[in-house]
Amino acid sequence: METKEDTPRDLPNAVKAEPFTPALFDALDAEIRSVFQPDEIITPDEVRGNASTLADAVHAGNWPTLAKARGRVIFLMDQQHVGPIYTQGHPSLQGRILFTNAIPGAPDAAFVEQNEGSLEAINALVKQGYLVRTRTDEGTEQARTNDTTRRDLALSSGAQILSTDYPLSEPSPWTKYSVGLPHGLAARCNPVNKPAGCVDSLLEAAPGTH
Repeated sequence: METKEDTPRDLPNAVKAEPFTPALFDALDAEIRSVFQPDEIITPDEVRGNASTLADAVHAGNWPTLAKARGRVIFLMDQQHVGPIYTQGHPSLQGRILFTNAIPGAPDAAFVEQNEGSLEAINALVKQGYLVRTRTDEGTEQARTNDTTRRDLALSSGAQILSTDYPLSEPSPWTKYSVGLPHGLAARCNPVNKPAGCVDSLLEAAPGTH
């Protein structure tokens, strides 16, 4: 989720963007709940469980298993600066829907963005239990030059979410630059913390086949 607050400067009659406040975030959570049933969402409350803070819970590995998470959605906040507004009155995201883009170690920390993070920084966060998102490219820079440096770093890391503007189905029109997992897989065993015996090809297998 991106909390867009910018008003276009080149549109003098544009409606002024509404600032995000705790009340507006309450309305956002309510809107999500109006569409999704409780058992369709992975929430901070579920992950936190009986732990004192959300950060303590992820350090202890309290994320739901793949079997429990399959078919459900998770909502992640992109902009970090509005995190403190979202957590007002909701310590450790109690009762909230979104996971904030938090500072590691903070009470609400479960999801962390590392768009420009080094391999070492990303993997260290993954080992601590955080859900990490990184980018493989930005704008059209890599797409125009076919620079795969960032893509290769991201793919070799343990980041669970890799964002790209050029998936295999939509390669760069300039250089055919694209991003995807080997063999066309949608997911793989995490190279940093995968359990023993994890097999990439079985992650998307039909229920009951493994």
